[in-house]
Formats: sequence, C-alpha cells, structure tokens
Amino acid sequence: MSNTRLFNIRITHEKHANFKAYAEENNVTMANILSSYIDALLAKEMDPVGIGAPTEKKQRQAWIDPLDDIRGQYTPGEDF
Repeated sequence: MSNTRLFNIRITHEKHANFKAYAEENNVTMANILSSYIDALLAKEMDPVGIGAPTEKKQRQAWIDPLDDIRGQYTPGEDF
C-alpha cells in the first residue's frame, strides 16, 4: 500500500475534457500536472494561480447532497 491519499475535485465536463486533451497533447497525466503544481506551491516556487488577494475568511464550496432528491421518498417500516 502506498503512502498517498485520494484527492477528488469537481469540475465541469467541459473543463475535464479540455484538461484531459491538454494532458494528452503534452504527453503527461492529469494527476501529474496537478501534483507538480501542488509541489511547486508547497516549495514556494510559484504563486497560486487564479485566486485574488488573500482574505481572512476561507471560502468553502456549498455542500450539495447528491441524494437530496430521493431522501424521504421511503418510510422505514413501510417500504423496507
């Protein structure tokens, strides 16, 4: 077992397709691109891309429950 962690992100289908095409054109994996970017940030070799000035507040993505549409449609003791 390797000493790594799974890292999931959500991006649009279009971004995924474009990112995948970019990786293929440059003969590198998408994971390698992201891992190299993270390594460069942690080594302070580059500044973060695409974010504005630092703020005191952390920005969080709102949680969207993927099962929200179906929750409550079954009644315990009646349906199962």
